[in-house]
Amino acid sequence: MAKQTDPIMFVVQGTREFPFDMLRYDRCWPATQADVVNLSPHPRNSIYREQRKVMMNGLRTPTTARWKSFGWKVVEDFS
Repeated sequence: MAKQTDPIMFVVQGTREFPFDMLRYDRCWPATQADVVNLSPHPRNSIYREQRKVMMNGLRTPTTARWKSFGWKVVEDFS
């Protein structure tokens, strides 16, 4: 069992604009610098076509349904 101070790791995937409000709502943040880069789509690609995965660390279990409402899904949950 994880200690309360240990972050919960999960991966989200989506093609739309990253839902930055989820960082506050799920109390999470990108796990690495590479994941920070994946928050925004590459400028040469349409934001609605480019599939991106972002590894996240959080202080609570991700709210899968809320991620889905923004067009993103939790594809892995290591909690």
